[in-house]
Amino acid sequence: MKECEVLAVIPARSGSKSVVDKNIRIINGKPMIAYSIEHALKAPGIDRVIVSTDSEKYAEIARKYGAEVPFIRPAEYATDTALDLDVFRHALSYLKENENYMPDIVVQLRPTYPIRKIQDIENMIQYLKEHPEADSVRCIAPAKEIPYKMWFMDEKNILSPIMKDVPECYNMPRQQLPKVYYQNACIDVFRTTVVTEKNSMTGDVIAGYQMDENYDIDTEEDFLKAAEKLKADLEKL
Repeated sequence: MKECEVLAVIPARSGSKSVVDKNIRIINGKPMIAYSIEHALKAPGIDRVIVSTDSEKYAEIARKYGAEVPFIRPAEYATDTALDLDVFRHALSYLKENENYMPDIVVQLRPTYPIRKIQDIENMIQYLKEHPEADSVRCIAPAKEIPYKMWFMDEKNILSPIMKDVPECYNMPRQQLPKVYYQNACIDVFRTTVVTEKNSMTGDVIAGYQMDENYDIDTEEDFLKAAEKLKADLEKL
């Protein structure tokens, strides 16, 4: 392996409640998962691309589009409540035990994002390479709803503010409040040791990488929005 080995993992369990089989649903002529595989294969900074799935059907599709599927994910790591940490701990353990393969950096590309900029993947990998103090990089976007205006409510309907670092922040103009971001989960980049040694998906020092657009597929409306964007981009070519 080279000095800094980078592995991309695309986790794609079968089944979905909001959009049935959304990971392999056809969008603009290709299964959804194909787009994430292509993103990983086109990124110069990624050395290897694997798909972690519990389905032989998904595995066959993944291989068709160029990804490796070295194992079928055990059922206990493919439930609605399975944690990302379990999925990646299994993948990394399998690769080490069966291939003596251990990357330095791991890139998670969720298959529900058919639209990504390859340069964003590259920039996040490069950031981690250049900043040894960082454990991971997460893509973020400015939050439309801010927690400084949000509340908890108890069983007696009494409110208490979520944020307490700014006194009476809920009475302040938005412009005077700290800027906040949400993680959009499009791309996650982390050191392998974060999983294997810290039992975490982020570690302690988490860098943020701001993205402008977000095309996560979670509903039929999201699916149609992404399909229209993909079609528009193809027409520009």
